[in-house]
Amino acid sequence: MDLTIAGLTAGLLTLFDLDRTFYVPAKVPSRLALWAWWWGFILINGLAAAAIYVIFKDLQPLQGINPIFKAVILGVGYLAVIRAKFTTVNIKGTDVPLGPEALYEGAKGMVYRRINRITKAARFSETNELAKAETLDTLVSRAKLSVNQDALLSLDEKSRALIWILTLLEDKESTDEDKRLALADFLLSGQRGG
Repeated sequence: MDLTIAGLTAGLLTLFDLDRTFYVPAKVPSRLALWAWWWGFILINGLAAAAIYVIFKDLQPLQGINPIFKAVILGVGYLAVIRAKFTTVNIKGTDVPLGPEALYEGAKGMVYRRINRITKAARFSETNELAKAETLDTLVSRAKLSVNQDALLSLDEKSRALIWILTLLEDKESTDEDKRLALADFLLSGQRGG
């Protein structure tokens, strides 16, 4: 039971990080590949936390702690253990950490690049569809309304987003298509272009 709690805790933290990092459109042509990378990485992190729980559960500082609370602590703290580095060596002018951190960061980078490639392709299609389906005026109105209705934005963030919309509209270097694409991407993902 405690092993499962440690794994689930780490899995949830990984899920939160993936959700914070990637916008996943409703339609993803490679959904099976996306979910395999997504949920596979969550599972691997959960298993790593479970292994760390087995290794560290009997350490003196953790003695006397409720087993469920201990499992949560180790599930949350698994990243601290994984990010440990024994030493750093300089190879061709670059500091390279030696320890589990190098393996973890390499694996995370590989998984995130694959997820990013899949989600970018889906975002590209979704953004183009919306930009072609709506006029510039409609997209502007929707974007302003989206900003004003967003309960998660502070007043300052709302102000910056509205200024971005106005700046985009006044940009003489951008075509109407560029503006429609930028607004469509903003409406779908909440991200503003440069």
